[in-house]
Order: sequence, then C-alpha cells, then structure tokens
Amino acid sequence: MKIKNKLLSIFCERTAARPFSFLLSPFCLLPFCLLAQSSPQIANHIPQTAIVILHTNDTHSHLESYNDPNFGNVGGVVRRHTFIQEMRRQYPNTIIVDAGDFSQGTPYFNLFKGFPEIELMNKMGYDVVVLGNHEFDNGSKALAKRLKKANFKIICANYQFKNKKLARLVKPYTIINVDGKKIGFFGLLRDMQQVIMPNHYQEVTFLDPIAAAQKMVDILKNKEQCDLIICLSHLGFRAEYEGDIADKDIAEKVPGIDFIIGGHSHLLLEEPVVVGDTKILQVWKNGAFVGKLMINGLDD
Repeated sequence: MKIKNKLLSIFCERTAARPFSFLLSPFCLLPFCLLAQSSPQIANHIPQTAIVILHTNDTHSHLESYNDPNFGNVGGVVRRHTFIQEMRRQYPNTIIVDAGDFSQGTPYFNLFKGFPEIELMNKMGYDVVVLGNHEFDNGSKALAKRLKKANFKIICANYQFKNKKLARLVKPYTIINVDGKKIGFFGLLRDMQQVIMPNHYQEVTFLDPIAAAQKMVDILKNKEQCDLIICLSHLGFRAEYEGDIADKDIAEKVPGIDFIIGGHSHLLLEEPVVVGDTKILQVWKNGAFVGKLMINGLDD
C-alpha cells in the first residue's frame, strides 16, 4: 500500500506522571507540559483527517501508575484514558488497538480474575485486540467468560478453540471503516505450548502462523478490498525457542502486510523496524508507552 506524499509518522507517547513529558518520534523530540500545548506542533504536519492508530502491548494488568528506574513514574489507565480522549478530540479517525497480554502481572489479576482490565479497556474505547498467552492463564472457560464483557473486537487467526463460547467470540480478522477507507486487522498468537499450563494447552490447537497470515492477506486484500492491512501480533519480535515463528519471519515471508503491531518481546521500538515493505512496531510493556501511528493519504 502506498502512503501518499510520505506523510507517515510513528510516535511513542510516554504517559508520565511528572508535569513534563516528552513526545518521541523518529524526527523530533518535543517537550511539553500539557497535551494541548503540544498539539499545534503536531497539527502543523499532520491534518486532522489523518487516520491515527494508537497501540499498546503487554500492559500486564498494570492499572495504576508505577515507578520505573529508567523512566520515572509512568503508566496507569487514567493517564492512558486522558491521552486517548485528547487524541480522539484532535483526530476523529482514531483507532485503539492492543497486541496482547493485557492480563496477568499485578495482584489485580489474581484478585479479580481479569475483569477490571476488560472493563477499563471498554472505558478507554479500545477497538481491536489480539489475544496474548497470558490471557489463558486461568483457562479458556474463564477467558471466554470475561471476553463476553468486551465491547471491542477480539482477533486471532492461527488458533482453533475447543471451547465453543471462546470460538464464537474470537474471529480471525476484523475490518474498521474510517473516512471511506477499509482498515483490515488480523491477529497472530505464538505457540503457547511452552508458556501456559499443559491442561490449558489441551483446549487450543496451534496453526502455522505463516500460512494463517498468507490466508488473511489474501482475504483482506482480494476479497475484502482493504486499503490497509495490519497484523496485531503476539508472536514476539524474534524467535524465543527453536522453531518459533516471529514478527520478522512473518514480514519476510508474507508480502502485503503494511504494519505489524507486535507484543510479547517487551521491546521499545522508538522507530519502526522495516522488513521488506512491512514496518514492525512495539512499545515495551506495562502501559508505560502508547504507540501512535499517523497515516495521511492512502492511495488505492
């Protein structure tokens, strides 16, 4: 897919607690006190009609802010929600996505079994998420019960689910229509055999992610006639175990994917990694960052 006039920029927005934060981009480093003060600087380059995709990954039940030794006090769903609201006010064509593992990692998950995470993602206005391996930490039945509360689309193209309720909730892909353009999303999840309890793994069947991705690109490009194809991936940026398929493998072997928004590896990619014609994005962990992909001008 061609991006007209090359008006494409990729940002990582830190949700910091201090009165000053920073806007990180491949092109500039802009300090600001309030989001409203930084907005005109961005608006000079990106029109309000741009398609904006805000993305998170591996938030791991971090509902409150926390102190990080490198970045200070960061994260928290209140800040994230405020930022999302401001972005949607400035850019009406904003989509919110997550690349998996929004569950597990703090006592909130242990005590409340993952329901607050779903409720808060509903409140923040998430549109599409891919499942991560930690979503299965308390089994398929429990996962289906809480995903039933979700107002957002749940996608995963390379798994079959024996739990019928879960199979009805999780779709291989979804399409969002924005300003006359069709944005196709499909999801991929790593082989969970090494990372979840054996009794939980018996409830799912792993499918080859390369074959699944090829099938999804064919459907989204040729059948659905999408203007942009995005993979939400919880495969990991690079192989973790022998035989693993990772984001870089998908980008190399499956042409036609415009962006891979990834998770699992807990990497902070301040600039996209380009493999062929595909750009790979990922924004660390625990909700410290929100990735911001801004696209203006999609050619048919």
